[in-house]
Amino acid sequence: MVEIDAELERADKARQALERAQRRRLRWIGAIALSYGIDTVFLLLYSSAGTVPAYAAAAYAGLGLSFCVVYAAIVMLDWNLRLRDASVLAVGVAWGVAVQLAVVALAPQIAFPQLANLFTVFAFGMLWLPVTESAVVWALAIVGTGAVLYLNQGRLGAAFASGFELTLTWLYLSVILSRSLLLTVYANGMRARLGESRRKLASALEQIQELVHYDELTKAFNRRSLVARLGQELSRSERTRVPFCVGMLDLDNFKAINDRHGHATGDAVLRAFAAVVQATMRKTDLFGRYGGEEFLLILTASGKAGADGAVARVCAAAAAHPWDKVAPGLKLTVSAGLAEYRHGETVEQLLNRADAALYDAKRGGRNRLVVAD
Repeated sequence: MVEIDAELERADKARQALERAQRRRLRWIGAIALSYGIDTVFLLLYSSAGTVPAYAAAAYAGLGLSFCVVYAAIVMLDWNLRLRDASVLAVGVAWGVAVQLAVVALAPQIAFPQLANLFTVFAFGMLWLPVTESAVVWALAIVGTGAVLYLNQGRLGAAFASGFELTLTWLYLSVILSRSLLLTVYANGMRARLGESRRKLASALEQIQELVHYDELTKAFNRRSLVARLGQELSRSERTRVPFCVGMLDLDNFKAINDRHGHATGDAVLRAFAAVVQATMRKTDLFGRYGGEEFLLILTASGKAGADGAVARVCAAAAAHPWDKVAPGLKLTVSAGLAEYRHGETVEQLLNRADAALYDAKRGGRNRLVVAD
């Protein structure tokens, strides 16, 4: 049942993400339609001044706005989701280039601002187009622009004949530059949001790594990490013949602490014990929670003769800790079992010997260290 609920939740999140993407595409279609509409107004003004024929403005409006209508219908019907590129962006950019070049061909006397409009089209497309599709659209634009320029050689220009045309051309170029600026601001915002998303992802990955490698309560290594590190130490010892030991530590009468003071106090004891060990152990050793109130200490580059003193110091520090600050009248002792790695044995065999030594310490009266034979 839990797995089904999780699957339904993932499906719902995926559906919501698709809906947000579709709404974002519709907003962009609206912005593109507005842009085509503004350009059409300028072309109509040029037409009113006698600079360009009226059909140039009509052709521009028809080509641009009809594309927006068709694209919006495709998105609203979710037909674009059946395609590999759900944004159909390459088609839109290529169409935008074609529309600008069509106006240059129909009205070469205003070729200058219209060709400048290509920068807006490409700035919009390059926000999302992948490299391959960008290269294809760029190549088609280069070929198309070259063809239009050569076919209209000698007729290309900008409308500066009258004060009205000069002002109109200046305003048109200002609008084109403003659109480019808005796209740049949007791209910077995208980069900022992407950077923030990456920081959040890095933080989430760090938290995941902590959950994978560390015990949530004590912040010491967890059992998985301890066994993995133990395997690495075993391999190193086999190669170098440098000895190492493991110490299995168990808090004496921990169940009684939970029963008398409550589980919250028991958790506080576990955290405090882990802090005591980490403050007392050697920097080269590894320590973690093996399970429940059992902890494991991996003493690197140490034989029994040196490791027993290190484990004894840890046990003595734990016993001397002011536990009454955690709970009134609380006292704590630790039993420990120590085993030195024997060449050729497995991790499981080594841990079993340390655990057997710990059992002997418990059976012998607790609050003591027993070294395995």
